[in-house]
Amino acid sequence: MERIYLDYNASAPLLPEAWEAMAQILQPETAYNASSTHHFGRIGQKAINDARLKVANLVGATPNQVIFNSGATEGNNTILNHFSKSYPDDTILISAIEHPSISYALNHLNNVKTIPVDKHGVIRVDALEELLQNNKVSLVSCMFANNETGAIQNVSDISELAHKHGSLFHCDAAQAAGRIPIDIKDKSIDFLTISSHKIGGPQGVGALIIGICGQSPALIFGGGQEKYLRAGTQNVAGITAFGAASEYTLKNTSKYKKLEQLRDKLEHKLKEISHDIIIHSEEAQRLPNTSLFSAKGINAQSALMALDLEGIAASGGSACSSGSINPSDTLKAMGLNEEIASSALRVSMGWATKDSDLDAFLCAWEKLYSRIK
Repeated sequence: MERIYLDYNASAPLLPEAWEAMAQILQPETAYNASSTHHFGRIGQKAINDARLKVANLVGATPNQVIFNSGATEGNNTILNHFSKSYPDDTILISAIEHPSISYALNHLNNVKTIPVDKHGVIRVDALEELLQNNKVSLVSCMFANNETGAIQNVSDISELAHKHGSLFHCDAAQAAGRIPIDIKDKSIDFLTISSHKIGGPQGVGALIIGICGQSPALIFGGGQEKYLRAGTQNVAGITAFGAASEYTLKNTSKYKKLEQLRDKLEHKLKEISHDIIIHSEEAQRLPNTSLFSAKGINAQSALMALDLEGIAASGGSACSSGSINPSDTLKAMGLNEEIASSALRVSMGWATKDSDLDAFLCAWEKLYSRIK
């Protein structure tokens, strides 16, 4: 059976370019510890420096702004914990549709409040302004693009409002990086978090990009790696591959734009097959690769199992809850009821997606839908 992968928002398949870059480092009988001063250490350090430039180019930063870590989840925790400890009497604002690595703050940190979204999953800037006026806010944290719906946020407006009221702005760009243009300076972003595996690099590698706000948060202490902001022996192979994936992605942004045509074709066919289908955030600006939809009477978990039996890998939304499929918090924040939130399925595409992959998905979906309806 041919296996078709349509879950890029969970993790993109490893790019050949990333694999080749990693393989050059992971050679037998070599050890490239970038903290060492000998020959092998210098090779490791050069590989990291080269990768740092490539990652910086992806988001419009300079290399000295890039701090490598294990991924966006670590970067998000670094930022939230820093502001919670440094400004214990101030409020942290997060949007109602954040990734679990941000929304965890509601239960684990003090003085965290949520910014509501509209029915399209777009952050309400008017509500944000009211919260900023009525609270002493140290940090506003809003994602660049939602991992479930693909809805792209008004990052410039959010950043401008935060700065107007004396707050700093953090943006989780794990889903946006490499899929839409990002410029940390142009958007006035103080802290940006990204993950390697979302763009075809290896898992377990990411970066926190720090703007010119004058603050340098740290979470892991020990050695002097990453300017003393992220201690621990650096993952030279993973970082090198992350750099290669960033370079490939930046050079091939036009290919990613073409996925919008595939997404629109998919959604058009879905409507023909399932007249009661709901395409979430359809009227919002979205990532070109993402489609989240619901149909009454469909149970997401059962549907995903049926699709898997047909060789199709899709998702019920976020893939960050230990494999559990719960009603989407994002859709509930958008005002949708639990039945609709529980039936949501996500198709997300990437660098290796073909027209025939979507044809196979639609064939499997039509069989599934006809059985239920």
